[in-house]
Amino acid sequence: MLKYFFTLMAGIVITAAVIAQPSVKAKAFFNNGIKFKESGMVLEAVASFKKAIALNKKYDSAYLELGMLYVKFSKADSAIMTLKNAVKFNPAFTNAYIAMGNIYRDYTKNPDEAIVNYLSALKTDSSNKTTLYSIAWCYNAKEYHREAIKYAIKALEIDNNYKPAYNELGHAYRKLGAYEEAVTQFKKNMAVSVNELPYLYSGYCYIELKQKENALLMFDELNKLNPKMAEALKKRIDTMQ
Repeated sequence: MLKYFFTLMAGIVITAAVIAQPSVKAKAFFNNGIKFKESGMVLEAVASFKKAIALNKKYDSAYLELGMLYVKFSKADSAIMTLKNAVKFNPAFTNAYIAMGNIYRDYTKNPDEAIVNYLSALKTDSSNKTTLYSIAWCYNAKEYHREAIKYAIKALEIDNNYKPAYNELGHAYRKLGAYEEAVTQFKKNMAVSVNELPYLYSGYCYIELKQKENALLMFDELNKLNPKMAEALKKRIDTMQ
């Protein structure tokens, strides 16, 4: 009986090793794919990632890498299909959602689908300022400026010096003509840390509000931080009546 037990266990171990072997091989092909990619050998990288997936159909990271390489070949549809497999096997795969969002935003020009994927990414990483900014960008593209403001502010709450979020925030306020509201928000940003963009955008808002004195105050502060940017603001102020 004991002999039978050890024989059975040996068989199980051998079977387990056989089952595990493809995963080991898949990992080797994945690692080679990374090396090829880093060396600029894109075609070889694609082949390696495909072999990794063939050996492990649920290899989420291989799907991600392969999908991103398809983007290099301008194969947006193939990239999206591949990335959808990544999240199929790993529904919490933040980077895959972000990658799909970027493709929908930049390549297929579909901000609605981009937002869906960025929001999925936020479910597992709510503190990603780049994702929040990307959502703001998409809402601005859709002319949903109130929504854009909401997400741009969230990005700045994470990093008050994050310039892309300021750009989306300034764009949204300008499109809405909400200059006083913008000044109020930018004052909050100024109070947190020193950054030139709140001064620049506040200056532009004061110009629109016909408040030349306040615009000049923003110029003075901006000139201490970024003289070149301040010069651009001053030119606008000089055109005021």
